[in-house]
Amino acid sequence: MSEILKLNGVKMSYGPIAALKGVDLSVGEGQIVALLGANGAGKTTTLKVISGLLKPTAGEIIFNGKNIAGKQAYKIAKAGIMQSPEGRHVLVGLTVEENLRVGGYQVSKAQLQENFKRVYELFPRLKERAKQQSSTLSGGEQQMLAIGRALMGSPKILLLDEPSLGLAPLLIKEIFKTLEKIKEEGTTILIVEQNALATLKIADYAYVLELGKISMHGKAEDLMRDKRLVESYLGG
Repeated sequence: MSEILKLNGVKMSYGPIAALKGVDLSVGEGQIVALLGANGAGKTTTLKVISGLLKPTAGEIIFNGKNIAGKQAYKIAKAGIMQSPEGRHVLVGLTVEENLRVGGYQVSKAQLQENFKRVYELFPRLKERAKQQSSTLSGGEQQMLAIGRALMGSPKILLLDEPSLGLAPLLIKEIFKTLEKIKEEGTTILIVEQNALATLKIADYAYVLELGKISMHGKAEDLMRDKRLVESYLGG
C-alpha cells in the first residue's frame, strides 16, 4: 500500500507553549487512520497544521511525495486535503445546497454535479433538506453537512475532527457506517476522535498522541487489546 501522507518531526508552538513536539505519523492510501488522545494532547493542532490553518515551526508534511508544510490552506485544499472541523461550523445564512456548493468551489462544473450526487447518496437527509437553512438542522444533520461539504472538494484525504462530538449513540453509529462507505469509495481518512472504541472498530491503524508526542501506534485491532490503551481511553 502506498503512503499518501507522512509527518516527519512536526513541531508547532503557540508562543512559548509547545503544542506539537516532533510528531511522526503516516497514512496509507485507502486507509482510515485514527489519531487518539486526551483533550489538549495536540490532535486538532495536528490536523490544522496538515491543512495549512497553522504553520509548523519545524518538520516535514509530505503529501503525495511533496512537502506541503507551511503552504497556504487553499493550495493544500486544491492539492486534495479537505477538513471537516470540530464543532461543524456550517455556514449560517446559507442553505444546505449552498453550503455544499461552497465546499466544491475549486472543482469543475461536471465534477461538482458528480460530487452532489455522491454526497446525497451518502447522506439522503441532506438531499431532503437541500433548500433548508443550515442553522435549522439538527446536530447530527449539521455533522453530515460538514462532512459532505468537505467531500464536495473531491479530497484525496479527508481530515475529520471529532465527528461524533455531541451526538446521540444511534447517530454516531450512522456517521461511522458512512465513514466506512467513504473509505470503500476510495477516499483516505485521518480521523481525530475522543470516542476511541468506535473509531478503532473502523480504523486500519491508529496513533495515540500525548502532550504533543506520539506515545504508541499500531494496527487498530492490536491497540484494542492493549492494556494501557484500554485503561486510558477505552474505559477498561
